[in-house]
Amino acid sequence: MKKMIPLTFLVLATSGVNATDLSTIYQQAASNDAEIAAARASREANGYNVDIARGAILPQAQASYSVTRYDVEGESASVANYILNGDSSPQSYSSDYVMQQFQVSASQALFNLNSWYTYKAAASVDDAYAAQLQLSEQNLLLRTAQAYFDVLRAAENLATAEAEEKAVKQSLEQTRQRYEVGLIAITDVQEAQATYDLTYVNLLSQQAALDVSYEALETLTGQRYDDLASLRQNVAMQMPMPADVQQWVDSGLDKYAGIQMAEAQKDAARLQRDATRSNHLPTVTLSAAYTRGDSAPSLNSYPTDANSKTIGLNVSVPLFTGGSLYAQTKQSASNLAVADYQLESQRRSVKQNVRSLYRQLQTSVQNIDARRQSITSAETALKATQTGYEVGTRNIVEVLDAQRQLFSAQSNYANARFDYIINLLNLKFYAGTLNEQDIQLLNSWLES
Repeated sequence: MKKMIPLTFLVLATSGVNATDLSTIYQQAASNDAEIAAARASREANGYNVDIARGAILPQAQASYSVTRYDVEGESASVANYILNGDSSPQSYSSDYVMQQFQVSASQALFNLNSWYTYKAAASVDDAYAAQLQLSEQNLLLRTAQAYFDVLRAAENLATAEAEEKAVKQSLEQTRQRYEVGLIAITDVQEAQATYDLTYVNLLSQQAALDVSYEALETLTGQRYDDLASLRQNVAMQMPMPADVQQWVDSGLDKYAGIQMAEAQKDAARLQRDATRSNHLPTVTLSAAYTRGDSAPSLNSYPTDANSKTIGLNVSVPLFTGGSLYAQTKQSASNLAVADYQLESQRRSVKQNVRSLYRQLQTSVQNIDARRQSITSAETALKATQTGYEVGTRNIVEVLDAQRQLFSAQSNYANARFDYIINLLNLKFYAGTLNEQDIQLLNSWLES
């Protein structure tokens, strides 16, 4: 009887000393992932909106300079010439001159609640984009780990499929030999052949799945990998602390970046509502100007130098705008209601996700222990079935079923361990505590 090769050995045999680990891939993803790069650029671009809105409440100043050349020709009747000489005929005149003028003006809003609330709303929107960037960064941690362990999952499934194909093929060859010497019927050979065909199809499917998982990892980093560090077998996978699910829920409600972003968006909507309401109020602006230049000439004369200084206070009160201000106020109130509902939706989603993931994590921990024991049981059952087949008390179908049970147990055990890791990361993500230290922890679980 052929001795079964442990799945652990098959997986580790494919990992060389130069295998890339999770920490290295995360650093490459942080530098090359297009999604996180776009999030950072969006955060930077929207940060300037605060400076733009602040400008409306700060002093404004401008300077202007103009040069105008005049070439004037015309006729006019002189009243004095008519009185003295009785001549009322028009007199011709011409004038060529250049007028220059320089002006400096400044203004300061003394009372403009719309500009003030618009500025505060822009600051809240900036907080929302900061939370969105934090959410994107945590999501990158999650996506990187998911893609990495998807590759390891696919690699272990492929190793199981290869071992199963090899074992079933050997059983098929043994069945043919027993048939050729007349120990069994042709139906046993046909059963073995059908099982092998299905096993081979599964092998091809697992090979494709591994290629696809590598492609997903390449999308994150822009680089191709041939070998990844595998997960150690002796990792203790237990429930994380704290052991109370309500503490995880409270952490999510307080720290989850999605909720923080929704809260900032609600604050921005409230301030924008206040800004539109203040459009009904008066605005007060202080202005001053200094002008130096030429004054406009009269007929038959030239411009003269003139300086002027002005200072003024402007008060403006909107009286009627055709109902547009009222509509804007109602619209901003509705936008605030939308933001409030979205915040409540985020809170409910976090509660549901945290509780669900905590329960899934409990199930994963229990599954790991049960799946490990099932491998031992399946190995014992396979040995007994093979022994019975050799002495003629068991048939080939039973042997193949026992082999299938063993490889299924090995695959389920591997998947249970990966499910635990992904559920743990998702729980920390919705609790708002996922950070690079979690990547370092997972990296310590890998083969060095």
